[in-house]
Amino acid sequence: MSEQTDTPCQCDEALAHLQEYIDCEMSEVDTVRLEEHISGCATCQAEVGLEQRLRALLRRSCMEEAPVHLRERVLSQITIISQRVVIERR
Repeated sequence: MSEQTDTPCQCDEALAHLQEYIDCEMSEVDTVRLEEHISGCATCQAEVGLEQRLRALLRRSCMEEAPVHLRERVLSQITIISQRVVIERR
């Protein structure tokens, strides 16, 4: 994104770099440039809000624990595979 620091950011560019922006993976210069655009653009503000709400929903959804029987099966399989690897290395 840095190649256009002398021109104002437009919606297409802002939306193309939305993930990087939300993940705080942009340079300070690019972040400031993008924030200047977003602060005056209702469309991009809405997209940022939507992405942040979606991420929050996904985080909450991933908090569920697997059922006990499934966890036990997975752990059992891990143990079996680990034992096979140890035996094969001998």
